[in-house]
Amino acid sequence: MNLFSEIEKTIERGFRRWTEKVFGPADSDQLLLLHRAILEQIEGQVQTVAKGRRVFPYSRVTVTLISPEEAKRTLYQAAFGERLETDLKEALDSAGCELPKGFHVEVETAAGGEGNLEIAYGVEKQEPKPPKPSEPARLSVVKGKTAAADYTLDKARTNIGRLAELTDADQRVIRRNDVVFEEGADEANSTVSRKHAHIRREGDDYRLCDDESEFGTRVFRDGRSIDVPPGNRRGEKLRDGDEIYLGRACLRFVE
Repeated sequence: MNLFSEIEKTIERGFRRWTEKVFGPADSDQLLLLHRAILEQIEGQVQTVAKGRRVFPYSRVTVTLISPEEAKRTLYQAAFGERLETDLKEALDSAGCELPKGFHVEVETAAGGEGNLEIAYGVEKQEPKPPKPSEPARLSVVKGKTAAADYTLDKARTNIGRLAELTDADQRVIRRNDVVFEEGADEANSTVSRKHAHIRREGDDYRLCDDESEFGTRVFRDGRSIDVPPGNRRGEKLRDGDEIYLGRACLRFVE
């Protein structure tokens, strides 16, 4: 062997010592010949690419050891089943050969076939990883009083207003606010309408809409004020760091 010549003897000595101890000297000689034949065939699949880099192009190697005798098939499986992958990785790595991600070796046995050894090569299809779900944005209270200092925008729609619940003439709940500037708790709270605004989540985007509030809704961004038209379904797309003014109350949008 050429590629593995420097390390072949070391690997074979280790394999021989192990097989002699486990299976005895007679079986060890035969197993060593098979072991050497496998390494030789694997060496033939190594490719040299740009700048002399060595690569092994297959992520899956299936080694089938053939014998009509059941006892020998059992011997082959015991000798190569777990150890062969380790020896091949050591040989390829020591020879400076790059292995593909997920490289693994499978050992099988068969009662019939050509010769006493067959090796099949394949490439595992890498399943694309699902995109990591983004963390929801949040609102931080800057001016005005609410039950919490921060709110996570983890709903499709987050309502903002001055009452926790709005009811109709028959006392039926027609709206619940998620961010509530309680009436009378702060001077700025009085400028927040009962159903002032809402934030709609569209994938990774958040849009602020004014629900026809009395004192209006605006976004302060990069030193300028942007009015959010009342009743406009599209509203204003929010950006990290935007300050949202609901009358004189203020929230900061954080992504």
